[in-house]
Amino acid sequence: MKLHTLAFVAMAMMMGEVVAGPIDVSVGPAKPLIEQGKGQQLLNIDFLIKNDSQDKVELSEIEVSVLGEAGKLVAQYRVGANGRSVFVVPNRFIEPGKSELVFNPLYAFPQDLDLSRLRYTFKFDVGDDTKYTIEVPVAPILYKTKAQLQLPVAGPVLVHDGHDFYGHHRRLPLLDPMAQALKWKRNFMRYSYDFVVTDEQGRMYKGDGLRNEDWYGWGKPILAPAGGKVIRAVSAIPDNAKDKGPSFGKDQFIADPSIMWGNHVEIEHGNGEISLLAHMKQGSVTVKVGDTVKAGQKVGEMGFSGDAFLVHLHYDLKDAPGFDADALPSPFNNFERLTGKRWLKVKQGQVDSGDVVRRLP
Repeated sequence: MKLHTLAFVAMAMMMGEVVAGPIDVSVGPAKPLIEQGKGQQLLNIDFLIKNDSQDKVELSEIEVSVLGEAGKLVAQYRVGANGRSVFVVPNRFIEPGKSELVFNPLYAFPQDLDLSRLRYTFKFDVGDDTKYTIEVPVAPILYKTKAQLQLPVAGPVLVHDGHDFYGHHRRLPLLDPMAQALKWKRNFMRYSYDFVVTDEQGRMYKGDGLRNEDWYGWGKPILAPAGGKVIRAVSAIPDNAKDKGPSFGKDQFIADPSIMWGNHVEIEHGNGEISLLAHMKQGSVTVKVGDTVKAGQKVGEMGFSGDAFLVHLHYDLKDAPGFDADALPSPFNNFERLTGKRWLKVKQGQVDSGDVVRRLP
């Protein structure tokens, strides 16, 4: 027996939840955005599943239908029990009265598809039978960045961790007790990047790396990705070191979560977009709150401060300061990507985990 219910697009963790049955599935962020990837469209969204039934349920299938005029099917993709592709979702079992956050496993689409009308279908099994089927309409829009962003490090730099399906920025566990205690309701780093400097063999430091000065990125200039006004500047947090953790404890983190960014700068670009540049070297921040900066201006140096286990720069673009913000896609302008023996010039484009890139003048 199958029980069909409908849950309309609403982010339960951010807004008033609309419950349409014993199983409710809602999508976040509230306004899903399409990111332009390398020859494909990317949909970086999450699904909050709330089980108000009396059953322990297993998520057995997720299907997405791309719909055209009059709801006509244009394309369809799924992960399911057949072939066990649904195993890409790690937490498929949901106890009665509990919730799970699922990171959308059907996230990449051909370039030419119109994604303005999608229908995600979730199937939940109890025992050997599908007992609940939920349909969730999603209407994403293509986000066009307003600021003309440039890479915040001259390069060459490695994108050590971006925000692909496996990247840690993509997977902020908003149901984790710590995130709940901090009242985090949005993935403010959904589209973030971590940039590191390496030698030609990909090593990040000389020798054993115990001295911060032996890291190739240590002290490298951090540049404003676009012009704007400095709305936050922190420069006094001590740097970490290899095999030596942050200088702050749990209580300090709970009192001020921004300490996780270490020495950092936030720049308001004047168009609803804010850049965060984090983990800079202690004492290296060259700007203060209220300063106006130009694109390419030095604002600090790459360091090891905050919640960092390596010398790197964390960068993200978002729609508000701090943590109560939705992240925004941030394609960069006028850079080169290393492709084997040559550098490929990119007028504007996304960078991914694993890319080696450099900024052009």
